[in-house]
Amino acid sequence: MALIPYQYLDAVASIGVRSLDNSISWIGTGFFAGRCVNNPNEVVPFLVTNRHVFESFKQVVVRMKKKNGELQLMNVTLEENGAPLYKTHPQPDIDIAVILLDANAIKDYNFDFQCINIDLQAMSSKELRENGVDEGSLIYMLGFPMGLVNVNSNLPLCRLGCIARMSETQIQEAHNILVDVQNFPGNSGSPIVLRPETATIIGTKSLNLSVLVGIIHSYIPYQEKLVNSQTRQVVEIRSENSGIANAHPVEYIREVVDLILPPQQVIQQH
Repeated sequence: MALIPYQYLDAVASIGVRSLDNSISWIGTGFFAGRCVNNPNEVVPFLVTNRHVFESFKQVVVRMKKKNGELQLMNVTLEENGAPLYKTHPQPDIDIAVILLDANAIKDYNFDFQCINIDLQAMSSKELRENGVDEGSLIYMLGFPMGLVNVNSNLPLCRLGCIARMSETQIQEAHNILVDVQNFPGNSGSPIVLRPETATIIGTKSLNLSVLVGIIHSYIPYQEKLVNSQTRQVVEIRSENSGIANAHPVEYIREVVDLILPPQQVIQQH
């Protein structure tokens, strides 16, 4: 079986927009994150996705599961109410949006709210490197590409890949890590989680934990130019998915969450 906690699968949500006829087009992926304050049982809930998933809309729909013994899905509308719907990172090239959710509404509607603890079930790129995670480490991408959302299921599609580049230089220059995984429209906002490792070779570490690594936001296209043999001018550019995806590491997600909930209030792991 895949080494993915069920909690992580349940934390992934499809994001859509309503048409004039009230039908829903599923356009992206998000995931529920949480931060504990005051006591370990008090979780402040968030929805995390890419800024570009939201920025053209003042209203979006998120699918959530109810706790009633049977699988029952509910389309929840999130919309602006006199204030911006989401917080973004202050650096414009960091494509992250975080929405603070209403914890009381989650309880009132009896939602089965599963989330990834952004402090205890996630690692920054520095924390990953310190624990032996580097290029070649396996990851899972969880999301809803190409509108592949089932009517009676909220489980995301899972794709296996690996970390292609996670150097400090890469992150400083582009605010990204590179992952070798096939992502397509709809995967925007997909979380990537680490596949636990138990085997090591001499001189290496292994991390036997599944943690959040980052969030997918785009892929690097491979472009081929067709040139007219007589004029030597480019007449066509063909673009394909290279299979290399850009992902923002966890530290940038935490920085946006910090704008909503200052870190000094957070319960630290001991």
